[in-house]
Amino acid sequence: MTVPVQLQVREHDTLVRGAHHPTWSPNLTALPPQAFDAIEALLLGPQYDLNPVAIAAKVGGQSALKLTQWVGVLRAPDGTTIEILPKTHERPGARAAPDSLERSRALLLRMLSATDERFRVAPPADLEPAKMPLYEVVLRYVLEGVRAALRRGVPHAYVPVQEERPGLRGRLDLPRQMRQPRHRAHLLHVTYDEFLPDRPETRLTRLTVERVASLTRDTSNRRLARELLRVLDDVPPSHQIAQDFAAWNLGRGHLHFTPLEGLCRLVLYELNPLVSGHRAQAQALLFDMNRVYEAYVAQRLRTEYPDWRIETQVQGRWLGTVTQGNQRAGAFGLRPDLLITLPDQRIIVADTKWKRLKPEKAPTYDVSSADAYQMFAYSHVFQHPSALGHVEVWLLYPQMAGLPPLRTRVEFGEKRFLHLLTLDLHSNGLFDLPEMQLSSTNC
Repeated sequence: MTVPVQLQVREHDTLVRGAHHPTWSPNLTALPPQAFDAIEALLLGPQYDLNPVAIAAKVGGQSALKLTQWVGVLRAPDGTTIEILPKTHERPGARAAPDSLERSRALLLRMLSATDERFRVAPPADLEPAKMPLYEVVLRYVLEGVRAALRRGVPHAYVPVQEERPGLRGRLDLPRQMRQPRHRAHLLHVTYDEFLPDRPETRLTRLTVERVASLTRDTSNRRLARELLRVLDDVPPSHQIAQDFAAWNLGRGHLHFTPLEGLCRLVLYELNPLVSGHRAQAQALLFDMNRVYEAYVAQRLRTEYPDWRIETQVQGRWLGTVTQGNQRAGAFGLRPDLLITLPDQRIIVADTKWKRLKPEKAPTYDVSSADAYQMFAYSHVFQHPSALGHVEVWLLYPQMAGLPPLRTRVEFGEKRFLHLLTLDLHSNGLFDLPEMQLSSTNC
């Protein structure tokens, strides 16, 4: 039996079709032709046109896929699994210490657990998710979420039952009884309601655990899946997934099952090899690091500065207006990542950028002119300097290997300042924000 290939790569690495070449740099990874073709068909499909996960390329005449900022898991039909992790512990063009893989995986899981409700349930203390393949970690999170919900009870509902029985129970089904053959006249057709765990939410949960049991190769995951299936022994698996999801409706006493809807969708749709009745070429569970980083920064700021009001992706403001006939409309819409209102009602506009800055390009470290122009536009629309104070906009970058902590201030004029800041994602303490930003508005 052939053991499926398991590979670990980083965001912005390149997957190449065919055999590995000894002269390749560490950011090039060879894939078996069949696995590459299946993954290429998935990633270059129309669903990723607006924000591509990978870009078609060539390496030495061989077909290749240049990955972008998406991380997660890709799985080909032959079992080849590719784990894509954030590139936070490595200098450009190199692979760092052996623990780099575990640190990147641990960081990703910490960010997901803080921003994605599907990963809010913590695995048991004896499990070391940073040392497990990400694919198995995701499956374990699903199982742990199901276990946490089942411990608080399996939802039941009254289900109508029709049966033929020797004694009366519930109501006699008179029309069916009148058609009863003489040789079965001693049996009664009855209808009654029975309090059963057979409902859309439990059926989908049962099917989800069955799918995880078939997908996992980890012994502990298989054992846990079997335990959960025993608890759900009286529940039939869902045979109409879309209809059951549409009927998902929990009462007040069953709200502990609410997080399972996202977990069931993750397994039955994103990790499901059968999509709309057709076998998919590959499976993908992917996360856009731009969005993950933005959500993580917002969550950290809310936790560390509870008296701040933090809004994300604020819409409805424009750089200008345009007149067409008798109608005036906004032109060039603005949508900053973060709009922060301090207790003294000062407003700070911030954008998060999941990008590696270049220390050799000091003092602006290769921050793009387009990003700077955009922040100036944000400041012009959202902020108004007072006679005695100034206003600030922030560009927040992750602290990457080889880059010193960054606290650079760029003066725009008109009492407007752009701060370039790097954030240590591995620290559990407060963000290292300049004192001047949090104190008086006086210059």
